[in-house]
Amino acid sequence: MLNFAGKTDVGRHREVNQDCFYLRELSDGAVLAILCDGMGGQNGGQVASENAVRSMAQRIVRDYRKDYSANSIRHMLSTAMAAANSEVYAMSKKNRELSGMGTTAIAALVRDGMVYLLHVGDSRVYLVNGESARQLTRDHSVVQMLVERGEITSEEAKYHPERHFITRALGVREAVEADYQEESVPAGNCVLLCSDGLSNHLDEEDIAGIVHSHDPAEGVEELVERANIMGGTDNITVVLIENSARF
Repeated sequence: MLNFAGKTDVGRHREVNQDCFYLRELSDGAVLAILCDGMGGQNGGQVASENAVRSMAQRIVRDYRKDYSANSIRHMLSTAMAAANSEVYAMSKKNRELSGMGTTAIAALVRDGMVYLLHVGDSRVYLVNGESARQLTRDHSVVQMLVERGEITSEEAKYHPERHFITRALGVREAVEADYQEESVPAGNCVLLCSDGLSNHLDEEDIAGIVHSHDPAEGVEELVERANIMGGTDNITVVLIENSARF
C-alpha cells in the first residue's frame, strides 16, 4: 500500500505560482506523480508547467497497464514527456508573449517497491528513510556543472549567483533530453518530489527529520511551512509517496 500527498504554495515573494503537480493512484495501486516548475515571461512559466503536467498526465493515465514491464514504463514516461515538450515548444513559437517559456519536469511512477522516474531541470527527487534523505536526481544546472568540474564546492553552490540557471528544460527546444532511472523503495521509505522552492531552503537533514516524524499529508504541510519560514523566496511544491510501513 502507498500513502501519498502533495501541496503547492506561491511562497512569500511571488505573485504567481508557476509550479504545478499531479498526483493519482492508478488502477493497480501504483501511484503516478508529475511535478513541473515553469519559467519564462510574465505568465509563460505558468502556461508551460500547467500544459506539461496536463499533457503528461493524460497520456500516462491513458496508456498505463498493470502488466507493464520496467521497459514499458520507461517507454511510456519518455513518450509522454516528449509529447509534452513538443506541445509546449509549439505554443511558445505560436505566441510571442510565450516565447522562450519552458519548465522543469519530473514524471515518477511508484509500484511494487520501485520508483521509475524521468526528469529534466533542477526539480528534485529524494529517497527518504528514517535517518536520511538521498537525492536521486542530478540537477541540470550551471552550478551542478561547476561542482562536477571542481570549480566550486557544494556549499558554495547554494549561494552562487547563477544557482537558478538550468541547462536543460522541457519546451525550450524541439527535443527534450531527460534522465531516466529506477530505484528501490523499501518498506517504510518515502519518495519525495520537490521544486527548488523547497530544496533551496531545506537540506537533506531537514527534509529527513520532517518526513520521519509525520505522515505524508502532515509532512507536505510542514515542509511547505518550513520553507516559507526560511524565506519562501520561490514557489514551493512537495509530493510525498510512502511505501506503507512506518519507520
